[in-house]
Amino acid sequence: MKIRGKINLIVGIMSVLAVAVTGMSLVAVSKYNEKFHQYENVAKRAFYAERLNRLVTAVVMESRGIYAAPTIEKAKPFAEGIRKNLDKIDTLLADWRPLIPADTKASFDTLVARAAEFRTFRVETARLGEEVSPQAGNEQGNTDANRANRKAFQEQIDGVVDINLKTLEVVTADVATFERSVIITILAIAGLGLIAGIGAAFYIATNHLSRPILELTGKMKQLAGGDLTADVPFVGRKDEIGEMAEAVQVFKQNGLAVRDLNAQEAVLREKSADLQSSIGVVVAAAAAGDFTKRIGKDYENDDLNRFAGSVNELVGSVDAGIAETRRVIASLAAGDLTQSMNGHYQGAFAELQKNVNETLSTLQKTLREVRVTTDSINGNSSELRSAADDLSKRTEQQAAALEETSAALDQITVAVKSSTERAQEATVMVNEAKHSAAQSAAVVRNAVDAMGRIEQASSEIGQITNVIDEIAFQTNLLALNAGVEAARAGDAGKGFAVVAQEVRELAQRAASAAKDIKSLISKSGSEVATGVRLVQETGSALGEIEERVLKINDHIHSIATAAREQSTGLSEVSTAVNQMDQVTQQNAAMVEEANAATHKLSGEANNLASLIAYFKVDNVAARPIAVARETAQPVASPARRMMGNVARAFGGGGSAAAVAKDDWEEF
Repeated sequence: MKIRGKINLIVGIMSVLAVAVTGMSLVAVSKYNEKFHQYENVAKRAFYAERLNRLVTAVVMESRGIYAAPTIEKAKPFAEGIRKNLDKIDTLLADWRPLIPADTKASFDTLVARAAEFRTFRVETARLGEEVSPQAGNEQGNTDANRANRKAFQEQIDGVVDINLKTLEVVTADVATFERSVIITILAIAGLGLIAGIGAAFYIATNHLSRPILELTGKMKQLAGGDLTADVPFVGRKDEIGEMAEAVQVFKQNGLAVRDLNAQEAVLREKSADLQSSIGVVVAAAAAGDFTKRIGKDYENDDLNRFAGSVNELVGSVDAGIAETRRVIASLAAGDLTQSMNGHYQGAFAELQKNVNETLSTLQKTLREVRVTTDSINGNSSELRSAADDLSKRTEQQAAALEETSAALDQITVAVKSSTERAQEATVMVNEAKHSAAQSAAVVRNAVDAMGRIEQASSEIGQITNVIDEIAFQTNLLALNAGVEAARAGDAGKGFAVVAQEVRELAQRAASAAKDIKSLISKSGSEVATGVRLVQETGSALGEIEERVLKINDHIHSIATAAREQSTGLSEVSTAVNQMDQVTQQNAAMVEEANAATHKLSGEANNLASLIAYFKVDNVAARPIAVARETAQPVASPARRMMGNVARAFGGGGSAAAVAKDDWEEF
């Protein structure tokens, strides 16, 4: 039987005992209620008899009040008291009748008849006392016969009371006897049940629970102390003790198995310690930047050998990735952008390879475009410098020509007589001068357009430097991400963190160089804008020269038509020439400034080309910076030719010969 069944057996015995005690208690309560009702009935009857006796005494006392009353008015209250007490007697008898047992009804009926006679007599006494006179009531009631009748009535009442009291004593004794018998019976049943339950519980607790558990506990302590030779008792039992014994038996078998495993674990622990030591050597070398260390031992265990192989594979993968990255970064530091990360990588190294190769490709493309643009700027600035040099020389020659023009005007004043004959020739020369001035204006407009293109090219170079700056920022961000990944890798990523720092510094230097280039381009753009403004002013001056030549044409026509107006015309020509001289001097100063700015732009373009030439963007060697310079060919000056013609026309061959003797380059 299971322990639960044994405990249920004890509980069942105690439950049966409780049920028996409860049954006896219910029977006793039922009997006791019956006895109590009997006792209550007898007690009420005794109470009613005593109450009747007292009411009779009260009526007698009220009758004596009538007897002693001096007047009817004094007797009336006593008469009322008699009637009230008589009514109470009737009510009492009515309440008493249901309680009378059958064997005593005859005596009770006699008592009721006596009460009716007593009522009739005492009602008459009350009537006489309140209607006739107290003396009449006294005469009617205060007699020996009446007293004898009343005594007989009271004696009969006392007899009923005695009977009820005796019955009450009998009932009381019966109840006490029944109470004692019930108590004795219940105590006997409860005692027997307790003895049986306690005996069964003690037997089951001792023989079936306590002793087997103590014995099994002792064996468990032996097993826990390491004595695996102890036999486990009660293995075959079919209750919980047997199940506990089987569990202890399992513990014993597990202990034997654990003892065998401990021996194997000790050997495996020694190999694991050796493997940890080898891993520590490899990791320490990797933390110091040496990724050549490997684990070469055979631990005669597949798991340990596989773990050692994983460590070797990890170190080898990191070594290959860092070596390839170091090679590419070294080439980048040397200005060689043609190298790229080779090999097949996974995870973070694959992402690093992709980012590095894409960065180098972007830098190559950008620097190629910058180099082409730099060469174009260099060639254009060289052409602009040559043109500015030629323009400066021509401006100086023009100033000299204007001086000679002033001298020729003096000769024209002397030879004014021959002006009419040579007016036609002067007109032709003026037309040629007008044509030359138009050509000069066209040259100036072309120069303005060229300066505008140079300014646009400078703006494009500024955009390219912005691209270089963004590339440097992205490279710096990639290096920062690489540093974070290296920090996550712990000691194994310290070497790669150094490489990431070098890449970050290189990106910062590239950003600084791009900033310097941008500053130079901005300065060049401002200088080009100044040159454009100066050339525009030169064009305005040439336009004024053209206007002045037209005025000269008008003056020559005036000389041909009216010789009298030659003096006035010569004065106007002299004034115009003076103005041309002043404008020409101003143009010379502006041309010198434009020439200086052009030379500075050319130098800065050469400097930018030398910076870009530092980087190798393809497998072809860096190209040298070729400075394109064109030699400007001087052209015949229309003003000089015009003044020579005017001098020959007005002064003859001597003046022409004097002018021809000055062999200076035309502008």
